[in-house]
Amino acid sequence: MILLPMIKGIIAELTRLQTLPAPYRDENDAPSLPRMIATGNYGSIIVSREIDENIVAVAKKLMDDDPALKIKSTHKEWIASVRRAFGPVLAALDLNADPDTNAKTVLNEIRTALGNQVSGYGIREFAFGCTLFDSADIKAFVIGPVRFEPRQVWLDRKHQDVSISKVTCRRVKQAWSRKYLRKRKSSQDSLCEKDILDSVGGCLFVCSVSTNGLAAETGREKALTAARMATAAIALLWPTPSLALDGMNLLFDRKLHLQNILTFIPGKIRLFESRLSHRPHGPLIKTDDWGETFANYSKHFAVVGDFLHFMVDSTGNVSRPNMMNTLAQALLWFHEGCRETTSLMAIVKFSATLDALACGKKSAGIRQLIKARLGLQDTDPIHTGGPTTLKQAVDAIYCDGRSRTIHGTNDKLGHDWAGTRGIAEQFARLCLLTCIEWASSNSTSDDPKQMAKVNER
Repeated sequence: MILLPMIKGIIAELTRLQTLPAPYRDENDAPSLPRMIATGNYGSIIVSREIDENIVAVAKKLMDDDPALKIKSTHKEWIASVRRAFGPVLAALDLNADPDTNAKTVLNEIRTALGNQVSGYGIREFAFGCTLFDSADIKAFVIGPVRFEPRQVWLDRKHQDVSISKVTCRRVKQAWSRKYLRKRKSSQDSLCEKDILDSVGGCLFVCSVSTNGLAAETGREKALTAARMATAAIALLWPTPSLALDGMNLLFDRKLHLQNILTFIPGKIRLFESRLSHRPHGPLIKTDDWGETFANYSKHFAVVGDFLHFMVDSTGNVSRPNMMNTLAQALLWFHEGCRETTSLMAIVKFSATLDALACGKKSAGIRQLIKARLGLQDTDPIHTGGPTTLKQAVDAIYCDGRSRTIHGTNDKLGHDWAGTRGIAEQFARLCLLTCIEWASSNSTSDDPKQMAKVNER
């Protein structure tokens, strides 16, 4: 087993350090404080760069031996966990004992400690302030692991599950009503109040994402990704999703502010132009209208919920993993395309959406997908009576826009790509909607290539 020689090397280096004068400094290391590992009970041991590098190697080997860990934890988190696990074990080790016995002891205790850490990952709920719609009267709704709630509904729910105290709940409601708050004594509860006010800000909604079995940083990143994808899935229902999504923002990602621009012309200064960084809220929609829309698109959101569960899953045991993987990647690219400020880069990302749905079959595969899902032929105009055919449009999106830009051979970099961007967004939107519909109608299929077959419904 390759792990035992690595651990023997760590023990041998630790033994060598005991013979050196204190405090130890590694002559090959950058000038800094000594490297230290916590051993518990506020203790620590000094280690060398060699020990740290061997611990990293052990961590990587342990993760390679258990691929499930790659879903549960980032490399950075896992290395930190392994490093923490080594501290108490090395501190308690009898360095005069047999090296082979010591190595086996260390490995067994490390495995036990790490097993306890992984089993303790547990359930987490991440909450993000969200500017979803223009009205807070929208009823709470759920898309897979993602929940959207008016902020007061969210606050009451967290108070009921004893996550937020009665005093904090009352004071936060007062703050949201713009009422005067007396200063609180510093305490854990007062910090909780501040965190809520800072995290939700002026947003009328809270987007919550539940995870289970993921390390903290991994859970947060996957929760953020799922939340972003959920907003994109909602925006898909509007004719121009990028405009709808411009007002659907997690406060974590975008905070409304003025963008000021200084402009100079020869001999004159035009002080500045000012504009909002983005729309302050999502589309205008009445409560009953959204309730009806959400119900009408229940199959759409059921499939989206399935692949959002796939995104935050910690086990790898999910239904239709190939289909979920394809749809998730397509929606992720679509979200990024909608957020993109540069038209050419947006085309690259919308093209990636189409390529993902076409299972990497390039422009021919994209045209086949559009033929199957939208009923257009290569020679059909993309607009009634328009001059541009489907093949010409896809070539402009995939070949001229995507491929030449990625390969650095686009000789029209400075041209206006806004029109092509709009066409790319519409094809990406319609293909996503119809592919999600296909996945709903073909609930047992795990082959995303079937979505491009004309007679498959």
